Amino acid sequence: MIIQFKSAISSSYNPLIASENIEQPPTIVHDGWFFVKVTASQERLSKLIEELAAGDVPYQVISLTHSYNSSDLLTERQWEAITEAVERGFYETPRGCTLDELAESLNIYKSSANRLLHRAESRIIREFVAEVPP
Repeated sequence: MIIQFKSAISSSYNPLIASENIEQPPTIVHDGWFFVKVTASQERLSKLIEELAAGDVPYQVISLTHSYNSSDLLTERQWEAITEAVERGFYETPRGCTLDELAESLNIYKSSANRLLHRAESRIIREFVAEVPP
């Protein structure tokens, strides 16, 4: 069952708008509390907290998760290798290029390309697993 309704914006919602944050559905109102999930930069999250305090709106942070900019996860060289591998179809099935061809395009030996990709893939996979709840 889906219920759709229209309601006046409450004072709890005003700080969210003023801080230029956008909530991720669903927005829930339960026992007088307004539950909202927001994905925001640290700057925008700080602005939301300031707006809540300025409006004297009680709030409680239930969960806070930090994510990384994907380009910060890898070294510049790892980022270059992974990007080249994706662009050349190395991760496609069937592969768009071989490890030899990828190594040649990166101007390195095949064994070096293999180690470089393995280190990058390892970082990506570990970060992914750490971010996904069990």
